[in-house]
Amino acid sequence: MRGRRLRTGFLGLMAAAVVTVVPGCGGGGGGGGGTPTEPPTGGGPSVVTIQVVDDGYEPRSVTIKPGDTVRWVMQGVHVGHTVTALNDAFDSGFVFDSAGATFERQFPAGEDGQTFEYSCVTHSECCDMKGSVRVGSNAPPPNPGY
Repeated sequence: MRGRRLRTGFLGLMAAAVVTVVPGCGGGGGGGGGTPTEPPTGGGPSVVTIQVVDDGYEPRSVTIKPGDTVRWVMQGVHVGHTVTALNDAFDSGFVFDSAGATFERQFPAGEDGQTFEYSCVTHSECCDMKGSVRVGSNAPPPNPGY
């Protein structure tokens, strides 16, 4: 009896953990979530984090300094997402298979002034799961929807 109570308590705790994650996921559908970030000031390279949520990236667009790294972190509960650059500069593959899964890419100085548009190969068309990374403040804005 005691083992069953412990198991039931553990399952309840796990369910509570999942419920805690879900409200922060929000759909990334059309709007994108906030304003683009600006390049950090001062010091050396930084790591900028983008949340991979259910059918979206938050924030949708970021501006970084050359040399910075972008880290995409799975926060949603639906799996099957990718981070795939339209120009083939990077592709995470299907690494986002559980909460906390990550993919990183450094954007070196040679990419200053470029904008990298990316999407999820599974959800770009149905759910508008798209984003962009602008390298340097002189990088052009992304196309509408990125």
